[in-house]
Amino acid sequence: MTFSFNDIRINQSIKLMLKSPFLELDQKIEGSVYTDSLHKAIYATDASVYRVLPQAVCYPKNHEDISIVLKWANQNNIPIIPRSAGTSLAGQCVGEGLILDVSKFMNKILEVNPKKGTAILQPGVVRDSFNAQIKETGLFFGPNTSTSNRCTIGGMIANNSSGSTSIQYGCSRDKILSAKVVLSDGSSALVKKDKIITDSPRGKEISIALSALLSDEDLTLIQEKLPPPQVRRRNSGYALEHLFPPVNSFEKLLAGSEGTLAILTEIEVQLDPQPPSEACLICPHFHTIEAALNAVKPLMDHELYACELMDKTILDCTRENQNFEQNRFFLDQDPEAVLILELRAKSQDQLSKKIKLLKETIHQSSLAYSAPIIEKKDMKKVWDLRKAGLGLLANLRGTGKAVACIEDTAVALEDLRAYIKEFTDIMRGFGQKAVYYA
Repeated sequence: MTFSFNDIRINQSIKLMLKSPFLELDQKIEGSVYTDSLHKAIYATDASVYRVLPQAVCYPKNHEDISIVLKWANQNNIPIIPRSAGTSLAGQCVGEGLILDVSKFMNKILEVNPKKGTAILQPGVVRDSFNAQIKETGLFFGPNTSTSNRCTIGGMIANNSSGSTSIQYGCSRDKILSAKVVLSDGSSALVKKDKIITDSPRGKEISIALSALLSDEDLTLIQEKLPPPQVRRRNSGYALEHLFPPVNSFEKLLAGSEGTLAILTEIEVQLDPQPPSEACLICPHFHTIEAALNAVKPLMDHELYACELMDKTILDCTRENQNFEQNRFFLDQDPEAVLILELRAKSQDQLSKKIKLLKETIHQSSLAYSAPIIEKKDMKKVWDLRKAGLGLLANLRGTGKAVACIEDTAVALEDLRAYIKEFTDIMRGFGQKAVYYA
């Protein structure tokens, strides 16, 4: 006999396992709440190495459900952990409270406006699925990640994801225009560029506090401590620079806040025109990681659509792997590091000119010993090899296992080589070898 979680008998048995106060919550909302050991075990981890057993798991069906959950959580003093696809690598969506998974039901595309180049989405919409559905409009959601076939727009906003396309399309923070949210007390608000629209006392209190939060002294201190403007991918705390006068951008503050400021239920995002159709990859090969890092800054002077790195450890993981062996076709000898450089243009003639200029820069640097050109028809094989990196690292042969311990570090290009050298030295001091990718 085969059972599924949709089987009414199993659902009924799980409901019986619920204990107050979760049984009370389950009866109040349209969605479902589970406290069985299987659900808790599944949600005890995300894509990170961390494991924390939650008290329960909730699947809200709509905005109203989330509002009810937060009001209930306040009354019962239970922490809320918002979550969608669970692809985070630093343990952002695990915790001891109630997991609020929006990916199961709140995954609808509510509106696409090709004239304005915008869309309104529920947070559980999967990035690649969304782009596939709006392909005929000539638009797409630009920020990308290696988990784009399963990560959600809500999770990307919460994490301020950027990915391989950030050179041209920036981060998720750059794309949020407004958001319908639920605040900590369960009240609702619409967060827009320079205002928080709400009838709730809590929302008005937050709006007033944010507007008056930063004194001239505070602003000066924050500006002194901020990374240089060219470091676009920054997640070290809240994006307080968006409170700087003359314009407050409250919606930007939500991006990267990991659900700690409000829970997103509807998100209006800016879309980008799809990239030019003519494309290719150039993949310089290097004998050392340092040589690859030295080459990055001059290469970035070109109009690249992506610049990614794979090191030897990741490349070695693909050896003798039937799923990825065919994707190694472009590799020459046994490189210590490979850069993946993507060029795009509106015509083949323009693309040829870009290829020529980029190849000249690669040869002038004298750092790469090989730089094969991959035609458009074979690009997906290379990107699939790159995207496989994290999963392959989790299955290294032998007793040693790779641990994702530092995620989404961002430094200025001119600091990149020195940063990696210093970090490598620190790891070597602990008898560890770092693996670099992305």
